[in-house]
Amino acid sequence: MRSSVEERQNDNSRGFTIVELLVVIVVIGILAAITIVSYSGISQRATVAQLQSDLKSSATVLEIDKINSSSEDYPLSASSANSGQGLQYSDGTTISYIYNSTANTYCLQASADNGTDYYITSANQIPAEGVCIPVGTLTASSPATISAGAGPRNIAISPDGSSAYTANGGDGTISMYSRNTSTGALTALSPATIAAGASPAGIAISANGASVYVTNGGGGTISMYSRNTSTGALTALSPATIAAGAQPYSISVSPDGTSAYATNFGASVVYMYSRNTSTGALTALSPATIATGGSNSWDITVSADSNSVYVANFDAGTISMYSRNTSTGLLTALSPSTIAAGMWPYEMIVSTDGTSAYATNCGNNNISMYSRNTSTGALTALSPATIAAGGCPEGIAISADGNSIYAANYNDNNISMYNRNTSTGLLTVLSPTTIATASHPIGITVSPENASVYATNGVISIYNRQQ
Repeated sequence: MRSSVEERQNDNSRGFTIVELLVVIVVIGILAAITIVSYSGISQRATVAQLQSDLKSSATVLEIDKINSSSEDYPLSASSANSGQGLQYSDGTTISYIYNSTANTYCLQASADNGTDYYITSANQIPAEGVCIPVGTLTASSPATISAGAGPRNIAISPDGSSAYTANGGDGTISMYSRNTSTGALTALSPATIAAGASPAGIAISANGASVYVTNGGGGTISMYSRNTSTGALTALSPATIAAGAQPYSISVSPDGTSAYATNFGASVVYMYSRNTSTGALTALSPATIATGGSNSWDITVSADSNSVYVANFDAGTISMYSRNTSTGLLTALSPSTIAAGMWPYEMIVSTDGTSAYATNCGNNNISMYSRNTSTGALTALSPATIAAGGCPEGIAISADGNSIYAANYNDNNISMYNRNTSTGLLTVLSPTTIATASHPIGITVSPENASVYATNGVISIYNRQQ
């Protein structure tokens, strides 16, 4: 019989049990995981610190280059920075330099091998996580919408950027807003609306900001208002309206302020008016109209140089082209008088530099692109002649810097976003290609300082624009 001492010696000499081994393995695993996580965290923080340091030092170089430039422009490329020596940064970092020559702004993006991205902009010198947002890209503002009257159709921003107005086709009113020029936010005035005629649709503001005009499609008139340039409030002129034929839809004021023109959907003519630059009152010219050469004329626009007028002929699928007498305001059809567009051209614009024109084709879900002869005003289709849009694009707008174009897609409830080549006039889609709106957007406009975009769709959708 073994003694108790021998039993204890045998017990002490036996190995670990399976349970004990598993516990040891688990503990070792936990400790290893903690070590790996800690190391990864330290490594990631080091990566972020390096990216931020590279961005700050590169941005400093660019700011010095701007100061030393006789034109106060940033370098055209990363390789031309630092007196041609290029931007300097750490091994394992990749720097992308996106320069907007029109606005003289830039975005620097620093990327690490592990996929970490940080960026910095000329407007904000604090590095932020993420990638450079292409110029012209829209993001929803906060709040993203503001209410309007019933059935808002078109929207206009005053030249000083301090006011916004919508033509509310459903209740015969104009909604009036003050606009925060820093944030783009809109605030309804008090009172929030002013009466117009039946089914108001088109809206235009004079270049001096003193007058507002609205076409009343159901009443055959144009409502005329003076604008308080301090408060933005509108006051009806006396008389408050002027005749505009059957179903006037769109209106445009010449940039020189001496003329106004309205399309007439029912009669397929353009109504021509002289404008009193002191009172804003319109007076019909003689002759009062000119034929469009196309059925169911819809939109009208005047070029920035005031020398040309263009009309989108909805049913005919054409654009009518006119030269404008800057002394009398009278229009003369060019030869040829029209150029082909797509199916159901709805709205058109001319670039501020006068070299390009664009029209939305609701029936083809695309945009027609044209070069413009700045001497004659004649349009020529680009190659390619169109670019795809969403379902039934209606409203179209261009930023004042000429870099971006936006189309309101009525059927798809979104806005197509494009970059514009300021040399060729050709458009390319941004990424992402669209941004959502409320139901059935119609009108769209860009604020004068290019920071905000607004679309009408039962309400007003508000967007911030990347510059």
